[in-house]
Amino acid sequence: MGLNSDLLTLNSDKIVLQKVSLNDVGFLLELLNDPDFITNIGDRGVRTKEQTQAYLEKGVLNQPDYLGLWVIRALDNNHPMGVISVLKREFLEHIDLGYALLKSARGQGVARQAAFLMLNYLTEQKGVGIIDAIVNPSNQASINLLTKLNFVDIGYVCNPENERLKLYRYLNN
Repeated sequence: MGLNSDLLTLNSDKIVLQKVSLNDVGFLLELLNDPDFITNIGDRGVRTKEQTQAYLEKGVLNQPDYLGLWVIRALDNNHPMGVISVLKREFLEHIDLGYALLKSARGQGVARQAAFLMLNYLTEQKGVGIIDAIVNPSNQASINLLTKLNFVDIGYVCNPENERLKLYRYLNN
């Protein structure tokens, strides 16, 4: 795993994780309006480039250090494929790892590679010991991925919108 702290990027032999920037507005607009994103993660109410820029400026870009959204890019052509998020949510005790991919990137192991890369970074470089992940109970693909990444099913948690979500936890031993 490589790390470039000046540009806030992580990379492996196939993908690059780079902190989101205003240059990613078009890609994020597409991702936030993907029907599967809306179903499994939620509708952010973002429908225009201007709204996407405001969404980024309101809070996503202001996250310190490793927290926030990271764009998953193909190493060979720098094409954005999805995002991986590391967020401190008020209703969770620990930081939350999340991910979402464009339809064209699904089923290729991209989310697994990105999550593995981020987990290694968080535990090895940042010393994070416990990482949570929340998932819609009907999102079996995401549940399968979390299990493969050695997350343990903790039970259920309700978010501020009172949605009942599955809670998974990763313990760095």
